[in-house]
Amino acid sequence: MSKVFSECDWETDLPSIGTDFRFSKKRERTNKVKKTTPTAENGGIEIGDPSRPPGWSVRLPKPESSAPENGVKKDNTKHGAQHTVGNERKEGKKRKAPTDVTENGSTSKKKNKHDSKAPIPKSATNGKKAEVKETNDTKQKPIVRDAPKEPASLREKLVERLKGSRFRFINEQLYKSTGEQAQQLFAEDPGSFAAYHEGYRHQIVQWSMNPLDRMIKSIRKLPKNTIVADFGCGEARLAESLPNQVYSLDLVAHNSNVIACDMAHTPLESNFVNVVVFCLSLMGTNLADFLLEANRVLKVGGILKIAEVSSRFDNVNEFVAKVRQCGFELENKDLKHKLFYFFNFKKDRTVLRGSTKIKPFSLKPCLYKKR
Repeated sequence: MSKVFSECDWETDLPSIGTDFRFSKKRERTNKVKKTTPTAENGGIEIGDPSRPPGWSVRLPKPESSAPENGVKKDNTKHGAQHTVGNERKEGKKRKAPTDVTENGSTSKKKNKHDSKAPIPKSATNGKKAEVKETNDTKQKPIVRDAPKEPASLREKLVERLKGSRFRFINEQLYKSTGEQAQQLFAEDPGSFAAYHEGYRHQIVQWSMNPLDRMIKSIRKLPKNTIVADFGCGEARLAESLPNQVYSLDLVAHNSNVIACDMAHTPLESNFVNVVVFCLSLMGTNLADFLLEANRVLKVGGILKIAEVSSRFDNVNEFVAKVRQCGFELENKDLKHKLFYFFNFKKDRTVLRGSTKIKPFSLKPCLYKKR
């Protein structure tokens, strides 16, 4: 037996035959240097540390990085995050949702892209409200729908459009009819006159200037005893702005100071007034009748003032020649403004209606684009 187990040492007090016996091999000490890895002193741990139980894992230290971005330290160690998750699972802890650090240092949970409570960015919906709809594959997609408009604002817009359409219709009718026909139009529909002037006020706001202001300024320079007749006065603003005696004439009386009549047949006396004004009121197909009526009521030497939209004139000289046939001479004209032309005529003779044959003429109508 000693020859067979020459390298082993028998243990003392061996048991009797029939029982197991144990033997151990002699361990020889060597001067080999034990391989080590970075320890805790130099920033690591020692592999094979007997104080650590099997399966134990330790988070490696975070490498020193440059200045943190936006005040948040980033952990670039991928394995450190894995070890942490493993430890939490072993200890029975529930994994928490990742958090973000805000500017003021507080943390906030990151919302899952499938979280139904997560807000949808405006850029994805172009400023419209979005609704999240659940599907069978648990995917949530934003459904873009138009935000409901307030009924009041929508109603106001519709009302404004209707008013604008009505104004354009009435305006075209006045340009295409005679003074007598226009008067009959307003008599059949009294509300159309108010609708027309309401639309007219909206037009004035868009102009760079109001030609009536220029008329008022020029008449104020005349003596206070100057008598003025305002043909097509509208709301009679000229009479309200002057200290002179002003006769306001229009197809419909806006107030008690306005005389309702056809501009071709006014109740004024002949050779009575000093100034006749047509401010954007040479409308209709029988302008010669209006100018002859102005010639009748004006004194000889009286002034005829005309302001009209520049786009209505094809030939200014032709228009001046037509006015001259009605008994007026051109004193001056101003064609510099882009929107309006201004004329000052002087009555040099009386021309009775029917005494001369003047062909009917008119200016181009101001037509609006169909909307």
